[in-house]
Amino acid sequence: MEGQVLVVGGGQMGGVLARHLAGDGRGTFGQVRVVDPGAEVQKALKAEGIAVSSSLSESLRKESPPALVIMAVKPGVFLRPGGDLLEEMSHLPPQTLVLSVMAGITLKRLSTELPTLRWVRAMTNLALSAGKGMTLLAASSEVLHGEQHAIYGMFAGMGRALWLPEESFDAATALAGSGPGILALVAEALADGGVREGLSRETATLLSSWALYGAGALLTEKGILPESLKARVASPSGTTIEGLATLEKRGVRGALIDAVHAMAERSRSLSRS
Repeated sequence: MEGQVLVVGGGQMGGVLARHLAGDGRGTFGQVRVVDPGAEVQKALKAEGIAVSSSLSESLRKESPPALVIMAVKPGVFLRPGGDLLEEMSHLPPQTLVLSVMAGITLKRLSTELPTLRWVRAMTNLALSAGKGMTLLAASSEVLHGEQHAIYGMFAGMGRALWLPEESFDAATALAGSGPGILALVAEALADGGVREGLSRETATLLSSWALYGAGALLTEKGILPESLKARVASPSGTTIEGLATLEKRGVRGALIDAVHAMAERSRSLSRS
């Protein structure tokens, strides 16, 4: 996919994607430009050699039409009544390919708002910045196979990517999108337990973080199933089985299952609103 890539929104997610694309040595994508009105964002990106425009209309006026537009603004900014962004995007050439990383906005809604554009929807998380992101992808029927392949490759270069039917996004979002936040709570709680037992906060946080990191590597890189890993670690009358028994007594397994349901329901409500 040759041609300029325009990233609209240079915040956390947009910044990660812009930096990855700017440093992509495979030549899959062309020049990267970011649109963001924030002075601090502009300063940081320009210091890294990434071109920045303050508005979409300015970029479209000064530059050649982009081959790919990445929408990385907050959903409320995109859908704001009377806002400028939808109006500015209506001036993109017909059939421009647009990748949305905006949470909760369906392909149907995107196509309704801007029907002349072709859309891919992505749900991802900030683990992209560490090369460990999990990204879910869905595309409208107009998107070509080669374009889908290029977008898949972009996200696979920052972790893993998975094409899913869009109706599965809400449930998958609860795991792939919100999962890191839940696991951060687990890491924090384990560290608190270590501090309670006399470890320094620094040491306890390091140990709990690496426990999650190591378990994740075994599950993903070695292909060990969660129940198998648990069985391997929980030796008879050992420390792990004692901890697991306590968690079962406190209903932690059920609480996590309920949390996934609550997150999926919240994703559904955001998509409907």
